[in-house]
Amino acid sequence: MSVPAGADPNDSGSCPAGAVFAVGGTWDPTGQTTQPVTDRYVAQGYASKPVTYPASFWPLGDQTYDQSVAAGAQTLRTEVNAFHAQCPGSEIVVTGYSQGARIAGDVLGDIARDGSIPQSQVEGVLYADPRNSAGGIETVVPNVVPGATMSGARGGFGDIAVQEVCIEGDGICNMPKPRDAPEVFVDSVFGYFTKHNTYTPMMSEPAPPAPPALPQTPSVPLQPADVATAIVTRVVENITPYLSAALATVLTK
Repeated sequence: MSVPAGADPNDSGSCPAGAVFAVGGTWDPTGQTTQPVTDRYVAQGYASKPVTYPASFWPLGDQTYDQSVAAGAQTLRTEVNAFHAQCPGSEIVVTGYSQGARIAGDVLGDIARDGSIPQSQVEGVLYADPRNSAGGIETVVPNVVPGATMSGARGGFGDIAVQEVCIEGDGICNMPKPRDAPEVFVDSVFGYFTKHNTYTPMMSEPAPPAPPALPQTPSVPLQPADVATAIVTRVVENITPYLSAALATVLTK
């Protein structure tokens, strides 16, 4: 579908082919990180609808993760409902990155359950979703930080077409349980620092295939001592290159 000739897709007086609602990650309250996704859809005649929310994570921000997610979800749902009421025949795309993917995915799930919008008119693209059923951090890690509830996997998206984009080894969306694959678990933790902020180039292109499935529970369960040993060993392996580089820098000064 395309926008009528001469119409502004962001003009409230006309209905575009669709609208893309983009939710940024933590520390990105206006969705700048998801701009490449928005640009792809705007080029197809969709209206840009960036979602503003706290994007906070206490104690590094003034609101807890739970408060930030709740505020973002409420804003996103309100704006989606308002657009659909104004343009009931237009398509709706909901996308988000990291904390924004948590929000976008939750709202997509709500829409699938309540039937307020025809599912055939809605699609989603989630980048680094912490509730990814294939290993999102919220499906693996227990509640540790006050105000940051690990909510587990969602119940699905009904007939809404949702693409999960996750870089293999990014601990936010691709983390195994420690006792299932301790070495991979450690790699995914370090992957947060080395891979989680590398999605921007991928957002300019259609969603790539999902990463390989995570290791399943071993046929012979690992004992706690074996898990601990494997974790410590892999931590040392991961930090050794950085320590060596730091030492070399010090010695050459």
